[in-house]
Amino acid sequence: MKRGSLDDLKRVPFWSRVLGWLSIFGWLIFVVAAVVFNYAKPERNNILTEIFGISVRDYWHITLGDLFFILLLIGLFVSLTSLVINYVLFRQHKQHMWLNTLILIMSCLGGLTIYFFGY
Repeated sequence: MKRGSLDDLKRVPFWSRVLGWLSIFGWLIFVVAAVVFNYAKPERNNILTEIFGISVRDYWHITLGDLFFILLLIGLFVSLTSLVINYVLFRQHKQHMWLNTLILIMSCLGGLTIYFFGY
């Protein structure tokens, strides 16, 4: 049997598949939150805006800011759920730790920190 075949995929335990799908879902939510962040954040004032007298928005866009916050909370919840499932499944052997879940948790916490404590 060659590596990566359909038979190998059928033998993957259910909870390992759940971990994989939770990881993919969490990162997709984080990417959407990053796009929303780009449109919700306050605009930066630069030399061109000073020269031409262009007004810039120095506050968070309310609706998009709330959406950014909600998406980060959902991403954090999904990644924490994935971390708990991972810990319960592999606590005896300590052989399998999904590093991307920890990176996603730190990224969501960093985004929430930016949202609450200023950009």
